[in-house]
Amino acid sequence: MHGIGSSGAYFGPLSRLLAQRWRVVVPDLAGHGRSPQPARPLTVDEHAASVARVLADLATTSPTGAPAPLLLGHSLGCQVAAALVAAHPRAARAAVLLGPTTDDRARSALRQGLRLARNSVREPVSLAPVQAASYLRCGPRTYLGTVGPMLSDRIEDHLAAAAVPVLVARGQHDPVAPRGWLARLALRVPRASLVGATEVPGAHHVAQWSHPGPVAELVEAAAAT
Repeated sequence: MHGIGSSGAYFGPLSRLLAQRWRVVVPDLAGHGRSPQPARPLTVDEHAASVARVLADLATTSPTGAPAPLLLGHSLGCQVAAALVAAHPRAARAAVLLGPTTDDRARSALRQGLRLARNSVREPVSLAPVQAASYLRCGPRTYLGTVGPMLSDRIEDHLAAAAVPVLVARGQHDPVAPRGWLARLALRVPRASLVGATEVPGAHHVAQWSHPGPVAELVEAAAAT
């Protein structure tokens, strides 16, 4: 699950790696990417409920005895994943949160915007057209309408209710998800893991695009729990 304004497109390099071993599903959140625009921007909990319905539909087409899926969220997608595992404990067997928002010590549109701007100039040039296309499809109405729900959502409270293993991770140089924020998040999760391997060396916020191999290793580690 992707971040605000983005789409599943920036999971492309990672998806291709994971698809060599698993069935990979990359949904676009409502109002983003290929998904239709809703009547109004959704809250984090509403996005989680929507994804839960997708998972339920997929379960009907899965082979008998297939394990529950593993969730991977990035940025806002981490908040959606956390809300999902809190409200639907049987929907997933584990979750990986990469670059989770929103830092409890920087919950303002200005501070988050500045962090994102600082990160954007450090990402690979190849990411720029992918993100630009996603932002255009999303549009200002959905983007701006999602900022408020994103900032008001308390991911740490959702994670405190998580009944599945949760792996929190960040790019080594990610200004959006500082190391201290991940440490505070891990303390709230009953079954969290925060070790050196959860920091992707050399990566910034969109580690799944710039460093898909190490991120795939994180997903494999979570799947083995």
